[in-house]
Amino acid sequence: MPEDQHQELTFDDLLKKVLEHLETRWEYFSLTATEKISVAASMFAGLMVVCLFALIVMFFLSIGLAFWIGDVIDNRAGGFAIAGLIFIPLGIGVFYWIRPFIREKVIQSILEDDDTENQG
Repeated sequence: MPEDQHQELTFDDLLKKVLEHLETRWEYFSLTATEKISVAASMFAGLMVVCLFALIVMFFLSIGLAFWIGDVIDNRAGGFAIAGLIFIPLGIGVFYWIRPFIREKVIQSILEDDDTENQG
């Protein structure tokens, strides 16, 4: 009988340790997820500010280009149409160039975070 009680105590202790371990792992996971989300959110916010200013600059440059082309061909509406047509292939090219670039940066960022977690 004393062995059964000792074995029960050991099983209860083991169960408590397993539950503590699972709770600690859950807390670690939630902290890691929170950190990754906050890093992604700050990167996104910074990127959005840069994109906003880039769009403002592109807007004024495209207006200037449209007026300049309109003055060259003596037709303001035609200048705006030609300026708009110039941005179509430019936008398509940027779209196909930036998608793999962003995907590669995101994957690299995630892998670097995993490497630092495994080392530390």
